[in-house]
Amino acid sequence: MIVGLLKNRTQVSIFSLLMIGISLFAYNLAISASFIELYNIKDNLLYHLIFSNFYISSISYTFLNFVLILVGALIINLVSINNEIVSKENLLPAFFYFIFAFSSVTSNQLQPILISNLFLILSLNYLFNSYRIENALFELFNVGFLMSLASCFYSYYVLSLALGIIGLSILKSLNWREWLCFIIGFALPLYLFMSFAYLNGSDFQKPFSLFSIALKQINTPLFSEYYLVLICSLIFLILLSIGFYLKNGFGSRVKIKKAKFILIWLGVLGLIISLINTSSAMIILPCAIPFSIIIGDYIGEIKQLKVANTLLSFVLIGFAIICVHNLGVF
Repeated sequence: MIVGLLKNRTQVSIFSLLMIGISLFAYNLAISASFIELYNIKDNLLYHLIFSNFYISSISYTFLNFVLILVGALIINLVSINNEIVSKENLLPAFFYFIFAFSSVTSNQLQPILISNLFLILSLNYLFNSYRIENALFELFNVGFLMSLASCFYSYYVLSLALGIIGLSILKSLNWREWLCFIIGFALPLYLFMSFAYLNGSDFQKPFSLFSIALKQINTPLFSEYYLVLICSLIFLILLSIGFYLKNGFGSRVKIKKAKFILIWLGVLGLIISLINTSSAMIILPCAIPFSIIIGDYIGEIKQLKVANTLLSFVLIGFAIICVHNLGVF
């Protein structure tokens, strides 16, 4: 039923998606404080600088996180539709982003990765739009700049530099001006921070030390057993999605194929970040963007609604287990 509703963009489906988001916001308000998992904000450059002395009520934190998730879901859907990665009527990427984002506890802190995801989604849009533009200097500068901002709010996203290099290699020919604009864009936020820090007598080498610490913290991923069903469901659906692409093709146009290749690479980098960051609540969020689009596209392409809804039910059952646990039922 849910798939049939959300794979066709109507006023009813848009209203239903918004109601789902509001219901998840209400769920977040009800989470007990004993399940709140805080992040070390000192590990995130601009996030620590801006929000270190930012204290508001838990309800306000929850509302701000909801706004970030809502905006992120809408941008994901627009980017995937505008670049023809999914059909024009498909709202499933936004729905899956809701599920993946709210599967993490977001009750008592403004989560840095939600801010970084906005910059990363926008950078992907510029990256996709640079295809077939002969000298996409402005677009690629924005790609690097936004990816750098994403890493400044969430240090582990420094790996987005690798994504930019891979994306440029897939989409563009070797044009040194375009590559230089991308590198300048990525370096600019870091350069500005280091310049201001040097003038203020602060540690101007802090970005490099934070990124170095982040990349050295590779450990066995830790997650609660309550996440196991959802994680297994996601792995299963991703494998089905890739198998579907291999059997039926990655798209009817070259740009669509290359965009999906980039999303798969983003999923790989997200999995690496999940290995580096051992927080149980963060095991899914680094992969939320590519998984939402890829799984949303696959589920939307299944013509038999019973099969599509059955596959979706696996994800919903896993999410329900997390919700029930966070509410203190068991």
